[in-house]
Amino acid sequence: MLDTNSKGRSIAFSKALLTAVLLGGSALYADSAHASIPPWYSNEGSPVGYKCNLFDPSCFNNDSPILGDKFVTILERSATFNDNLDVVEFTINPEDVSTPWHLTLDFNPNRGGAANISDSGFMKYKITITDPKKYFDQVKLGNTSTVTNNNYSIVKNLYSDPDFKVPVIPLGTLFNPTSPKVVSIAGARLQTLYVWDIYDVPLAADGVVDNLQNTFGQTEIPPVPGPLPLVGIGAAFGLSRRIRSRIKGARLA
Repeated sequence: MLDTNSKGRSIAFSKALLTAVLLGGSALYADSAHASIPPWYSNEGSPVGYKCNLFDPSCFNNDSPILGDKFVTILERSATFNDNLDVVEFTINPEDVSTPWHLTLDFNPNRGGAANISDSGFMKYKITITDPKKYFDQVKLGNTSTVTNNNYSIVKNLYSDPDFKVPVIPLGTLFNPTSPKVVSIAGARLQTLYVWDIYDVPLAADGVVDNLQNTFGQTEIPPVPGPLPLVGIGAAFGLSRRIRSRIKGARLA
C-alpha cells in the first residue's frame, strides 16, 4: 500500500502529467525573456498560472510569463483600478477542455451592492499564441460572478487588430449576464486576440460582481498537402494511359 506521502506525490504527478498532455507535451514554463518580468508572479493554488496587480503601473505593457504556449499583455484600463487591490489572473485549467486558458479580472473589493462600491470601467488586453502551428478556435466571453446581479451591464468585444477596430465577435451589451456558450472563431485563424471588457456596476446593484472572466481554446493549423513526387506523377500517368487503352480495346472488340 502507498503511504499518505506517496499518495500525495502520486496525485501531484498525475496532475502535472495531465497539464503536460494538455499543453502538447510541454508543462507550465516561462522562457528567459518573460520569466524575469517583475509585475507578474505565480498564482498560488489551483489552477496554475500567474497574477498581476492592476493598481501597479508596471503591470501594463509588460508581457506575462508564457503559460503553455501563450502570454497576455494588459494594454490599458480605467483609472478606478488605482484605488483598489484588483488583480488579473492568467491561468490554465485542465478541467476546462474546450477553453482551458483563463484570463480573470478579480475585483477586490467586489463591485456593487449597498455595502460595496459602485464602479464603471474597462480593461483592454491581448493574448498571443507563440506556437506557429496553432491558432485560436474557441472563446468564451462572460461574467463568472457567483452572485446573480441586477442593474449592471457588461460589454465584451473581441478584435483582431491593436487599434480595436476590426471586430471578431461583437457581443454587444450583456445585462445581468451569465457565462455564454463557447463561440467558434476558428475561421479567422488568429494567433493574437485583442479583448475589450467594459463594465458598469451602480451602487444600487442587487448583489455584487466579484470577477469577470474570458476563456480561450486553440487548435492546430491543418497541414498543406505537398506536390506529388515526379515518380508518383509518372506512375499515375502510366496507369491512366493503360486504363484508356483497355477501354479502347474493349470498344473495338
